[in-house]
Amino acid sequence: MELTRRCDYACRILRSAYRHGDDYVSIAEVSEEEEIPYAFARTIQHDLAIAGFVKTVRGAHGGLALSIDPADTTILDVLRALQGPVTIAPCAIDPESCSLSDGCTFNRVWLVADKALETLFGSITLKDVFDGSPDGAFLDEARESTSSLVLSSVDELLSGKAPISCSQVQAEPRIDD
Repeated sequence: MELTRRCDYACRILRSAYRHGDDYVSIAEVSEEEEIPYAFARTIQHDLAIAGFVKTVRGAHGGLALSIDPADTTILDVLRALQGPVTIAPCAIDPESCSLSDGCTFNRVWLVADKALETLFGSITLKDVFDGSPDGAFLDEARESTSSLVLSSVDELLSGKAPISCSQVQAEPRIDD
């Protein structure tokens, strides 16, 4: 899985909006603060508005502001909205994409990895990141929950079972679908 530049910039736009509190901030200001090319920031702003993460107001005193509670919104929510399902291999999300998926041991490994990524990204809220210390102390809890899931999934793999915790993941629609 590769995090797209669009997703990285979207997270940075949300961070800038968070810093500005309830005030609307222009996309030009966000672009400058977060070092995002202005034209790209405008298209991402539109995507974030469609996904319901920001609200926008036009005009001289307009701009964007958060329309979500960062304490209730996870990194996974943002990634799914902008990039689609979090997966490292197409066969992990859609077994029909590969005729070998059913008996493939790699597929089972990809499923464990997908579930670990989902657990990690789903356990970190935007507020955790926005208010977190530079040393990443907020990641300790996320690391623990992800480690537990990975260990149980690996145990399932070693016992010859498909990872139960990684049962068929339902693809989430992206905002451009």
